[in-house]
Amino acid sequence: MSFINQPDQNQTFDVNFDQQIDQIENEIRRLQAILPVDDDESVSVAGLLDDLFVQLHTIITLKCVTIVEPENTSIINAVQNQQALNILDVAKLAQLMSVQIEVLHQDLAQLDGDTRVTAILKQTIAEFFIARQVLVDTVINDSSEADNFCECSTCQQATYHQFTAAFDYICTQCETAFFK
Repeated sequence: MSFINQPDQNQTFDVNFDQQIDQIENEIRRLQAILPVDDDESVSVAGLLDDLFVQLHTIITLKCVTIVEPENTSIINAVQNQQALNILDVAKLAQLMSVQIEVLHQDLAQLDGDTRVTAILKQTIAEFFIARQVLVDTVINDSSEADNFCECSTCQQATYHQFTAAFDYICTQCETAFFK
């Protein structure tokens, strides 16, 4: 498996993300299995499920950020503490995650039938999709920066920039990606 900027084993941010993900997923399955139908208790169980999904997505995001940019402690700390994220940092990370997804897809295409490795690669690809979406959604929901004016390097104007469906941060005047 090829990972961009694979984190150092001696990294101080030493957390077993996969173990945490498994624990949260097991708790979600357990709650879904006992989810009552149409009573007051179902509201509280649904609230617990919502909280667990937020925790799950946070852990997945932390895992993916540490894979593509392990040195970026400001993003790691912001995600851990559910703080506002800087739009430019997120745009760069979204692009790194998109590149990582492409690398993983290439690895997947080169596999010769190893079902265990195939499952791991597919899960990792899904985690990167989730992490990228969580980061972008957080910026869009928590910040007035999500759509803003900045100097475009191509058209040399202060133009409106926004995230696209492809997670690019582009100039709406000349459609140049902010990060090339």
